[in-house]
Amino acid sequence: MRTTSALILFSMSAAAADAQTQDRGLFGPPAIEAVAAITTSSNAPGDPSMFLDLATTLPIGSRFGAIVRPYAHRLSGDEWETEMYQLQLRYQSQTRIPVRVDAGIITSPLGLATLELRQDLSPAIKAPFYYNRSLPAFDATRDGVQLMSGGYPLGATVSVSGAKWDARAGVTDSSPARPRNIFARDKPGAMRQFVAGGGLTPVVGLRFGVGLAHGAYRYSEPAGGEPGAASRHDADVTVFNLEAEYAAGHTRFSGEWVRTQCESTLGPAVARGYFVQAVHTLSPRLFGTVRLVGASAPAYTGSSLGRRSMATAELSAGYRVHQDLTIRAGYYASRRFGARERQHTAIASVVWAHRWF
Repeated sequence: MRTTSALILFSMSAAAADAQTQDRGLFGPPAIEAVAAITTSSNAPGDPSMFLDLATTLPIGSRFGAIVRPYAHRLSGDEWETEMYQLQLRYQSQTRIPVRVDAGIITSPLGLATLELRQDLSPAIKAPFYYNRSLPAFDATRDGVQLMSGGYPLGATVSVSGAKWDARAGVTDSSPARPRNIFARDKPGAMRQFVAGGGLTPVVGLRFGVGLAHGAYRYSEPAGGEPGAASRHDADVTVFNLEAEYAAGHTRFSGEWVRTQCESTLGPAVARGYFVQAVHTLSPRLFGTVRLVGASAPAYTGSSLGRRSMATAELSAGYRVHQDLTIRAGYYASRRFGARERQHTAIASVVWAHRWF
């Protein structure tokens, strides 16, 4: 992680020097955005999921800004968890080809739905399940690998963009396939990752994107004293995704395809998944969403790898009561990994979001 640390220290030093300037610059005035949401379903109406999200953006001189974003959530059936989603410095150049540097605890550089995980930005009630659900174990070590995550790693990225293209590259301390809350007691160790990606916007309203991350997801570790415990060996993971968005009139289509390949004791373990969604605005206050999500993953059976799949579907509508309050309700169907039957539930959410300054 020496490369990551050097980039972070460079950005912090440059930000401190630039803070001596007095003009407001590219970032505008300070801003605070607070989001509180509650989501429930017909199969557990008395055990809702709750989310609290607070983001503060502070300008530092003409080209630098800081973002501080603590987050807490309680999923249905679980305890409260807290995390620092963002604690970063951002540099934005004023050159002909804009250059941006993000360093600290940053948003995941991969994944289209990462941009919509905040409750007030998501058109759907449920996030794509593979962003917060572990894949079936594909060897005896059971590392809790995900297909993709909306994790917030420690790292640094450099982004450039033109009128019809964008590109980014950097290093982080954890794979999108194994998120790491650096403040958690049981967090996995830091594991350097290389990340890169880019996009093309051939016409207004249409964009194609690609992303890649590669690095370790576990290091060598001897077997514990428990009977049947397995030793851990160094293993790498590669996450690759394709994404696309298209907007026309009052309708927006978007989706992504993800392929995650992990080294394992039984050979390469390859998982694949996708989501596709359509959002239609019926009026300034009313909108509807359809989202389909699926994933296929290897599963350890004791001596070989089998396959398991999971799929969900959501059909929902949202109504903006006023600028701070949105209510949503809809239908959700899911078939979990290894299950044969689908579950059918009614779902609903209330989201409050407010911005100061």
